[in-house]
Amino acid sequence: MDKRQKILIVDDSKFNRDILKEILGETYNYLEAENGNQAIQMIGENIGIDLMLLDINMPQMNGFEVLKIMKRSQCIEETPVIMISSEESVDTMREAYEMGITDYITRPFDSVIVKKRVQNTLSLYANQNNLVNVVVDQIYEKEENNNIMIRILSSILGSRNSESREHILHIKTATEMMLRQLIKITDVYHLTEADIALITTASSLHDIGKIYIPEEILNKPGRLTDEEFKIMKTHSKLGADIIQDIHLPQEKPLVHTAWEICRWHHERWDGKGYPDGLKGEEIPISAQVVSIADVYDALTSERCYKKAFDHDTAIKMILDGQCGQFNPILLKCLKELSPRIFKIFSNETDDSKQYYEAQRLSNEILSEKSLPRKNYSQHLIKVMQEKIDFFKKNSGRNSVDYNAVSGQLTIINENQQTLYQRDDPKFDVFKEFEVSEEDVQHIKGLLAHTSVQDKEISVQIEAKLENNRQLYNLKLHTLWSPLKKDGYIGIIGYIDSAK
Repeated sequence: MDKRQKILIVDDSKFNRDILKEILGETYNYLEAENGNQAIQMIGENIGIDLMLLDINMPQMNGFEVLKIMKRSQCIEETPVIMISSEESVDTMREAYEMGITDYITRPFDSVIVKKRVQNTLSLYANQNNLVNVVVDQIYEKEENNNIMIRILSSILGSRNSESREHILHIKTATEMMLRQLIKITDVYHLTEADIALITTASSLHDIGKIYIPEEILNKPGRLTDEEFKIMKTHSKLGADIIQDIHLPQEKPLVHTAWEICRWHHERWDGKGYPDGLKGEEIPISAQVVSIADVYDALTSERCYKKAFDHDTAIKMILDGQCGQFNPILLKCLKELSPRIFKIFSNETDDSKQYYEAQRLSNEILSEKSLPRKNYSQHLIKVMQEKIDFFKKNSGRNSVDYNAVSGQLTIINENQQTLYQRDDPKFDVFKEFEVSEEDVQHIKGLLAHTSVQDKEISVQIEAKLENNRQLYNLKLHTLWSPLKKDGYIGIIGYIDSAK
């Protein structure tokens, strides 16, 4: 693999491009574009261009038009641009700098100056990249440490009572899912990514007060007496007292949110909860969300005193008000999330947990305003999230992943075994799986009509998969980049038996 820094030279003159390569030497890996259109396409297709050397006057699309597109798509914050031109007017230079270029070199130029300016620019942006990596590493390390502490806490609390040791992890996952759905359907609560991370982490402490409840009550196999239930209900106040009595600054958002959740996660929308009988929006949204997540997991988990309800029954019980009244907006979130919740909790794997951790981290990175040169990376993260969401929704099927730029294609079966992988874009995959020419043309025709607004196609085809020729359902989802104007950058999908 070529580890040299990558420089894109954009100039309609091959002579000028060759001179720049001669001056800079073999230290760098070069890409070349004859006009602005080619340059924009190369930026979209080649992740990790370290520097662009850009001419102004070119056919089809000039240098300023290239800068406009780069500025609009925000990739100019990721890819430094040195403009090299014979234009010497102050107005031209000022306009170029205002559009985000890093440096401006006029022709004729001194070879030593060109070389030094390129080196300085690359060094500056490399240092910024290192800073980004340090920050991202710190985010991952913080998240890993949080997860370790939450698992320790889960194990401690789970060892004292009949609740599953996974209960805290379930609440954490369900809480985050509910919060993310909440901000999709309403802006009433003004929740930021920081708020979501805070509430999700604090949710792990919701039942900490149970460490003061006698084990004979916690683990009683039958129905609690009125007196025992009265004692059990004190766990919410006891948990809040634990948070308050730990000598931590109570004004800290995490401490305050944890206190709210501990004390009020058994309050109900109609005021019939405990310990304080709060009603409606008197209950903090953090406690409201944890409350509904807690009830769902309690219903669907086996306890020493009851069998587990199935998912559909649990959802119906909550929506029908059999478990107390909840915020109607949260009930809407729960109903919309029901299929995803079922998939996550009924077939929970390490992949499921990693999926939600990765999603949370990517959202944290996306929202981190202090990260330099983040915007171009956002496009990549969004595409990654789109792929994760698609494959998560369609798990348990034969999956297809195709990179339209490199030609790489991978097909994996429902057992996560690689059925097929190829890197040669010229290789005919349809022929490999014995797909008829009629079906091939039909698929290509449908794909040609996809767009950013209409990304998916679904067809039935006859194919031979794992030595089994039959009718299959094929669903393909195209991936798009704002930098590639002439089509999708990739295709993901699934193929499974139509029988």
